Amino acid sequence: MERLPIEMIAKISCYLSVADLVACSATCRTWREIFSDDMVWRRHCTLRLVEYLENTDTTVPPGLQLTEQSSLSSLPVWRTRFIRENHLWNNWRQSNFRIHEVVCNEGLGKTHAIFYENDYLVTVANDKVQFWDIRDKPICLINDPCELDYTLNIDQVELLSEDRILFVQSSKVSVFRISVTSSPWSLIHTFYFDERHLPEDFSEEGRSPPFYKDDDESIEEICFYVVSSDYFLGVAAGYSRLLHVWNINTGEKLKEVICPVRNPNSCFTGIYDSHKSSSDFLLLTEEDAEEEDCLLRVRMHVYVYNATELRFRDFIQTRIGRVNSLYSCRIFEPFVFIKDYFNLAIYNYKTSTLVHVMPAVSNPKIFNGNIIFVSQGSFIEFNVSTGATRQLTSFDAFSMFFIACDRFIAQLVDFYGFEVYEVGRREKQLQLDYSPNTSYWLSDKVAETNSMCTKKYVIENRGKVNSFHVCVLNYW
Repeated sequence: MERLPIEMIAKISCYLSVADLVACSATCRTWREIFSDDMVWRRHCTLRLVEYLENTDTTVPPGLQLTEQSSLSSLPVWRTRFIRENHLWNNWRQSNFRIHEVVCNEGLGKTHAIFYENDYLVTVANDKVQFWDIRDKPICLINDPCELDYTLNIDQVELLSEDRILFVQSSKVSVFRISVTSSPWSLIHTFYFDERHLPEDFSEEGRSPPFYKDDDESIEEICFYVVSSDYFLGVAAGYSRLLHVWNINTGEKLKEVICPVRNPNSCFTGIYDSHKSSSDFLLLTEEDAEEEDCLLRVRMHVYVYNATELRFRDFIQTRIGRVNSLYSCRIFEPFVFIKDYFNLAIYNYKTSTLVHVMPAVSNPKIFNGNIIFVSQGSFIEFNVSTGATRQLTSFDAFSMFFIACDRFIAQLVDFYGFEVYEVGRREKQLQLDYSPNTSYWLSDKVAETNSMCTKKYVIENRGKVNSFHVCVLNYW
């Protein structure tokens, strides 16, 4: 073995597990040196985590004791990096974390939280904005860093690129520059997204009265919007046939888009952005048939709108039935996913071609930069780069599952317990019972993990009406 070039040994190690590599290293001093080479261990590391874990101290007991700190024989760089990362994942596997309550909202205002970088958190509780240092025990650095209109509720908070943060209050949109050390944060620009352009810019159809439904399933009189890349797209309350398109970087209104369905009994019902940075947006419209004797009166239309070119792409799909009750849709450039009761249809919207139709019992979700769903009792991964599908794990899958971070999937088994699957180079199944610590595996709808997978915030209701707690779970 010692006569083989390290490149060949690294190739052989690709077929060995971590346990195998450790066993080889323990064989003798020569093999320890061979199987500790950086080329062997680098492939077992998640490269995007390396720098952060190397430069950040652990705060979760019992901590991390590296052999190199108590031995004359130092560990190679990449093996040390692997040990650090494995320590992080072990804390996840064992539900070993420190939990801190950051803020409690007992008012009527909404509760929001969003990570800034990996070690800071912006919270909104009862319309009060706070900026926190969460590297260890949370410390509030700045109270009310933004000069907002506090006569309006804060409906949404979004973090943008280049240290910018966006707040939505009713139809008012404000963009600020984040600063860790100074307050108040500088206002970049503000606008009301439902501001109308001059009347001569539009046809009579564009100025027609808003579409109202007269049945029990009418759309709520609320605005809805999405923020992605450099664009803000929104539909105002009470005027659901008109889409407003804004450039967030400049604060300039780019266009007002009329609902493309010519039927006056039609409206926009949903806007979805692509997971990765893209100027393509998925638009859902709904129309009631004009003929009174039509049995299938409601139709859903799916469009893709490009905010850079300010035009609809050629792609369009139509389904029978209401959007919210029958269908779940998602866009991930260049694909559109439409899930009904039985099947998931996948389209390439740039070529308007059907790529796959598969039976599915779950909605499509993003996992590790691809799309996963449950089909015929298995987790199926759709690779958005190649358009290929594969079985993600050998474990059984159920329709209700939760993505804890980009390595773990949790799913309900019964009323007493649940399972956690570790997916990737190492596959493992954990059987867990409900407990205060393990319950946080299932909190994906009111939680988010930072990009380094070292912290997770959870917004939870502890049984009291209008009482929401923002907690930070620290795994590192």
